[in-house]
Amino acid sequence: MEMNKTLDFAYIDTVDSCQLKCPTCVRGLRLMANSSRKMSIDLFEQIIAKVKFEGYRRIGLFNYTEPFLNRTLQAYVAKVNQIGIPCEISSTFSMRHIDNLEETLCAGVNIMHVSMSGMDQATYEVNHVDGVLEYVLRNLTIAANIIRTRGLSGCLMMRFIRFDYNAHQIPEAQAFADKIGICFEVIEGVGDPRSNEQRKFTDEFYRDEMSRSSGKTSPEELGQVCTLMFDQVAIDCVGDVFICCAMPTHPSLRIGNYLKLSPSEILLKRYTHSFCRTCTMPRREATTFDRSRLLRAVGDLLAPQSA
Repeated sequence: MEMNKTLDFAYIDTVDSCQLKCPTCVRGLRLMANSSRKMSIDLFEQIIAKVKFEGYRRIGLFNYTEPFLNRTLQAYVAKVNQIGIPCEISSTFSMRHIDNLEETLCAGVNIMHVSMSGMDQATYEVNHVDGVLEYVLRNLTIAANIIRTRGLSGCLMMRFIRFDYNAHQIPEAQAFADKIGICFEVIEGVGDPRSNEQRKFTDEFYRDEMSRSSGKTSPEELGQVCTLMFDQVAIDCVGDVFICCAMPTHPSLRIGNYLKLSPSEILLKRYTHSFCRTCTMPRREATTFDRSRLLRAVGDLLAPQSA
């Protein structure tokens, strides 16, 4: 079967925890509890082989976790490098020491994003609760030195999350990035870390939203499609695929076992998911190719029944 070669990003969590308690994140709020679960390297190999076959162009070893809590992360990066797909990581770098930092960078990371939200401890910890800015800046400097001295081609990206209370520190953050010779970008923060608004996003919240979706017209029925649904996939550390990377890995949003589902099954299960009728994520107009994918997916699922 011919695969779509324009799929973009596969997000894969290899562990199931984050050490920080960011109030703008469901993991940080422990609405998704930390656990000691870790994806085996054998399962990971099977998953990325399927990801490559389905045509995804990039693999990110992050979604709702801190990748470096996987003490053998370098082995997973190496496996991605072996199949010839660019590998990205997003970390807080807020750890006293990252034992496998050099090994991971040398294993073939194409882009290492490091998120932060302030240039003094008081400002930084408003959003990155329990984080230590000193660790972040030190680890950034160490990583920059590793990339330079080892002649690595990967990009180290300092990613400043802008909120109204920290925007004045962007020039200082830019100056630090320039000083150590790394890339810098500003992204807009989602939510307000000083409020309790994110605490409502429990599994029960999504179930309630789904129960109220009956009778609502979804954007898909109006000829629109969600990029997160059509071009990306989110997989947790046990190999389950979820509705999208923007939503938590709550049971109500689970699609199924990634390895056991065909691309057609995954697309249709996501496309027809009741939560999407209530979701306000931006959509784009469906293209001819989008429609052909849906028609092919329906055909794939009906074919065995008519055989």
